[in-house]
Amino acid sequence: MNKKGLTVFELLITVGLFSFLVTVMVPGLQSFFVRMEIHTGLRTLTSGLSTARYLAIQNNQSVRAEVIPGCLQLSVDNGQGWQVTRSFDLSEKLSIRANSRPVFSPLGFVSPLCTITLESRGRTWRVVLSMYGRIKVYDNG
Repeated sequence: MNKKGLTVFELLITVGLFSFLVTVMVPGLQSFFVRMEIHTGLRTLTSGLSTARYLAIQNNQSVRAEVIPGCLQLSVDNGQGWQVTRSFDLSEKLSIRANSRPVFSPLGFVSPLCTITLESRGRTWRVVLSMYGRIKVYDNG
């Protein structure tokens, strides 16, 4: 016999294997997307802080970084108070808090020292700014 096409049995086996693979893969994919969201938030935060330091040095002007829910805002003091110049969107699913609003000086130094804590699904990360403007990320598990 010359067969062209699939039998019902072959089709059922294929659908069964596909549904098994999807069932096994979905929890792993969800975990992957959560990790990617967290790492994207961390990269955005550290990039924003580096940008603040760079702008302070480049423009010879103090730049303040402020963490607000879901956002990192960079401000400059133009003589009439702090005015927001840039904003970096952070994930709404991350809980973010900072112990101060660091100001980067035109020499690249930071005052006051700052620790920013990010939390998601029981995991905690700390982003620490040193006096010299260095940024370190610690995974607290």
